[in-house]
Order: sequence, then structure tokens, then C-alpha cells
Amino acid sequence: MSSDKCVIVIAGIPDDVYFCHICYIVENLAMILTNFKYKKIFKSAFEWKPWLRKICYRWNWSHTKSPLIWKKVGLSKNNVTYIGGVNQFWEFLHLHYNISDYITQDELEKLQLDYSFMYKATLKLPSVKVPLIQHRCITVLGAGKALCVDLIPQLITIKELWLTHGIIINLYDEPGCYFKIKHIVQDMEAIGGGLYVARIITNISDGLYDCDILINLDVVSKEEHENIPAWLRSNYNSMAKLAKLINRYASPEMKVLFCSTSISCFCVNVLHVLVTKLPKTNIVAVSSHYGLDIMYNFLTKFNLPVYNFGCPPVWGFLGINYFVDVCHMVQKYEVYKPNNRAMFAEKDTTLPLGFKYPELRYFCYLAHDKNPYEGHFERKAVTYYQVGRTENFQICKAICELLKLWYADNIGDEIISLGISSNGSFGIPKGLVFSQPVHLKILKDGSRIWLPFTDFPLPCIPLYIFNNLILTAVILNKQFIKG
Repeated sequence: MSSDKCVIVIAGIPDDVYFCHICYIVENLAMILTNFKYKKIFKSAFEWKPWLRKICYRWNWSHTKSPLIWKKVGLSKNNVTYIGGVNQFWEFLHLHYNISDYITQDELEKLQLDYSFMYKATLKLPSVKVPLIQHRCITVLGAGKALCVDLIPQLITIKELWLTHGIIINLYDEPGCYFKIKHIVQDMEAIGGGLYVARIITNISDGLYDCDILINLDVVSKEEHENIPAWLRSNYNSMAKLAKLINRYASPEMKVLFCSTSISCFCVNVLHVLVTKLPKTNIVAVSSHYGLDIMYNFLTKFNLPVYNFGCPPVWGFLGINYFVDVCHMVQKYEVYKPNNRAMFAEKDTTLPLGFKYPELRYFCYLAHDKNPYEGHFERKAVTYYQVGRTENFQICKAICELLKLWYADNIGDEIISLGISSNGSFGIPKGLVFSQPVHLKILKDGSRIWLPFTDFPLPCIPLYIFNNLILTAVILNKQFIKG
């Protein structure tokens, strides 16, 4: 279905003569007009009232009897418009197609009998498995940010996210960012990759209904003269609005990623309290980019290749405080182990005297007395001056690597940094969203959740400083979050 195709949906009871008459009309109209699309929903008299009550509550309609007719535009299940019943549908046909029809009561009853037989026959038919057209739907909030220009092309090339028909991207931002988003959409269509369609949405609810992954890049910026409590309150109010929309429109399987330099852990904590439709394990704060940000500049001082290192662990209540633990950055090192022959062999021997094997080790043996931020801010300032904006590579990589691991066919033993709800490990109070080393685990029902990797050592800072990071988060949560 194209992004602007209109489908007329007619729902009703097969015993209702008016429902059958309308079905007859749309079937014939579809044969005449190739662009006229329709869908019929048959419900038994027993099913009708509960189903009607549910659909009216879902869309806030007031409708009491068969048939119920509405139109749906585009790919989103959320873009629907109520038409009404029989009389309203005739007005719709007359207005748009200049069609009017008259049929006798006797003919109506015969028509109803035909549809009733057809409905009963379909109930007796064996079910046939039809291959589903599947898309992975990703909605990005704050799509007007410069980060989105770099992020989206990388997202649509992640094969782990592709389903049978690729990825649908929904882009949303506040009014005033339309032209930026429009250019992003044009660039995406040129790239192709796993993209099925890219859409600009005007309401967050439009992007939540069929969404698999919600990526929030939006930031409630702190004003120059705004104090911290007022700033936190603004963020809380923003998250409360988002939570209300998620509870109403989102799928229970949707995953939510926060990734910004704002107070992402605080925002995730708010959603954990206010969102009742999603499990807490589905809402996380991306944090690896803090480690990636200083990693390259730090390792160049030692003339060591970056590809032999894992991202340093990131601890903290992101946006308020954090600590990048370069001492416990994992290094892949090649070790040479000589054999017994090496003790007695002659200098010009061609026989092997040992073998090399890879070993993982912490980087504390070189990093324990080094300042990872030395020269870091100068390099960022130069980059900003040369490019005209901040670097986005680290954030894009952090988001994409997280999604690759989360949706991979087989999970490995990777350990990453992520802001999740604590289970009490590392001395972090249970329920507090705090960035820490985590690993992916598959539950019995097949769902995947991130859990703290409890075997990882505590950060290489005095314990009282680490406890202060935690205490700050606890105090702020108690002040603003109830639950």
C-alpha cells in the first residue's frame, strides 16, 4: 500500500440487510474504479456489540448499530476517519462519486441471504496461512536535530532490523523543523538500504500505534537563567505527556531508546513510573557514546589501535553526573608463549619456538595515572569550529550497536553500558535507572532484556565518589518522581 492510498472499511453483521447492500455496492464499485479499495469485516451477532464497544472506545466514536464505516489512509493504522452508518455512507458516495441507488425490500432480503450463506461458508473453510508482509517500524522524536541526519542512513542499513519488507521510518519534531525533516526523507529515499517508506508525521500518536522502536532524540533544554529544579520539572512534564500517549497508542512490545546529552536517565525513570503498558526492561537510556567520545583521543596518546579495545564502561545518572572508567576498558592483546624448545634452540632455527594467542585484559596497567580528558575538549572545540556542529558519530554508533545486539538472531557475550532499572547490583538501589555494564538475556517466553553484568568490577574511583553519584540520583528521583 502506498503512503497515501485510501481504504474504505465496512464492518457489520451478515444478518443486517443494509450491511449486505453496502458490501454489494462497494464490490461493484471496486470493479469499475481501479483506485477504489475496500475492506469488509464480518462479525456475528454475538461478537458485534463487544467488538463495536472496543473499536468506539479506541477511536472515541459514538456508534450503536450495524454497519460501521470508516476510511483509512496510508500505511499507518492510526490515520482513520469516521464516516458513520448507512445514511452517512450514501452521502459519502453521492458527494465523492455521484452515486445514488434504490433497491426494493425484497431484493434487499435476497441480497442479505446470499451474504449470510457466503459468511457461513467461509467459517467452514480450513484456515490458509498467508505470508504476512512485515515491516519494522521505527519512530524518531526530535527528528529535526542534526544528529538525525547522520543516524537515519545508518539505521536503515542495519540488516538485523529488516523484516520481509524492510523498515518504515516515522519522523516527528515540533513545528518549524519540517524543512529539515523533508531533506532527511529525500536523502533516505536516495540511499535505499532496507527502507520501505519514510514518513513525516504531525502527531506523536501517529507514530506510536504500529511502532516497534521509539527513539527519542528530543531535548528539553535548560534555559540560561533556569534553575535545576525547574528544568527537571519541565522534563518531568514532557515525559508525562509522552507516557500518556504510549499508554493509549503503543504496542506492549515497543522498545524505547533515549539518547541525548540531556537527563536521559531521569526521563527513563519517569517513564518507568508512568508507563503501564510497557515492561520497564523495554525502556532504556543509551550511554556508550560517553565512552566512545573520549576513547579515540585517549588511545592515540599510547599509539594503540582503537579496534583492539572495547568501549570503556560508563557509570552514572546521565545528564546529571557520569564517570567513564578507562581503567576497566577491555583490551584484546596478543600474547606470545614460548615452548620448551625456545630454551635450547639455535639462533637460526626454523622450527617454531612458541605460539601467539589473544588475551583480554583491563587497560588499568597503562591508564591508571592518565587523565582521559586531557586535550579532549580542545579537540572537540576544533572539530566544532571546522565542521560547524558537534560530532554525532559516537551517538549514532551507540544506538546502532545497541539495536544490532538487541535484534540479532543469536546473542553473544557482549557487555555494553546502558541506563537500565537497577536490580540492586553494584550498590545501586533497586528501580533506579543508572548507567552500568549490562548484558543481554533471553527469557523463557523468548523476550530479550538487559540485565546488570554483576561480575564486572566497580569503577576505578574512590567508593565515596561513586556513592555520591548514586545518592544524587536518589535525591532527585525522590523530589520529582512519585511511585
